Amino acid sequence: MVAVRGIFNGRNIQLLEKVEVKPNTMVLVTFLEQQNPEDEMRDMAAKPNGFQFWDNPAEDIYQDYIDKIRHANR
Repeated sequence: MVAVRGIFNGRNIQLLEKVEVKPNTMVLVTFLEQQNPEDEMRDMAAKPNGFQFWDNPAEDIYQDYIDKIRHANR
């Protein structure tokens, strides 16, 4: 089983990672509950070291996904 993050635009799901699977492979789609970004930020800020992950250079990889999405939606 492979788990891949994606974005649902109301009609289609766009995967954020490349996967190599055969056509017509069964999938299981789970819609994550959307949270108000302000609430999410407040929850994270309330935790000790809530933003410490920003100090990890490995986290920069996610910026590529954000940039791809922004360019795709233009």
